[in-house]
Amino acid sequence: MVIFLFGVVVGIVVGWNLPQPPWAKDAQDKVTNLFKGFTGKKG
Repeated sequence: MVIFLFGVVVGIVVGWNLPQPPWAKDAQDKVTNLFKGFTGKKG
């Protein structure tokens, strides 16, 4: 289980910083906007 979680974290860090196709950028924007809505931050 720990190895799985480590792999997920590494994949998130690597994937978040590589060039992204348009559909992945749209998905990232949706997720970040969702979290901004929860925290009340704009921009």
